[in-house]
Amino acid sequence: MQVSRIIALNAVDATTTSAKIWIGDFDKVAVLCRRADNAGGSSTFTFKAGFDSALAGDPTMTAYNMMVDNLVNTNAQFPVRLNSKAISAANGDVMLWMDPNYPATHLEVTATEVGDGVHSCFILGFTEC
Repeated sequence: MQVSRIIALNAVDATTTSAKIWIGDFDKVAVLCRRADNAGGSSTFTFKAGFDSALAGDPTMTAYNMMVDNLVNTNAQFPVRLNSKAISAANGDVMLWMDPNYPATHLEVTATEVGDGVHSCFILGFTEC
C-alpha cells in the first residue's frame, strides 16, 4: 500500500479554510487534526466534500457527514459518523476516516478557533499497489 500525505492546514493561528484538495486518486482517506500551543479555548475541524472529474476542478462543496470518528466502541455499536470534530482539552490530536462507502474527489477542511492555539490538519491518502 502506498501512503501520501497532504498538508491541508499548517499551524494556522486563526479560523482558516483550506483549499479544495483533490483526493480522487486515493482508495482510503484519513485525516489527522492537531491543536497546539493553546492556553484555553478549542479548535473545531469541519469537513466539506465535493465531486469533479478534474484535479483542478472547482466543485460545489457540501458538509461531509461521513467522517468516521476514532472512538472506542463495542461490536454492538456502529461507528460514529460526523462532519466536525472539536479538540477542547490541552494540546492534542484526533484521527478520523472518510467512510470508503461514500467517496468524494475533493475535501475541504475548516479549523475554527475559539480562544487561542495553532491548528493543523493532515490528509493521508492510501492507494492499493
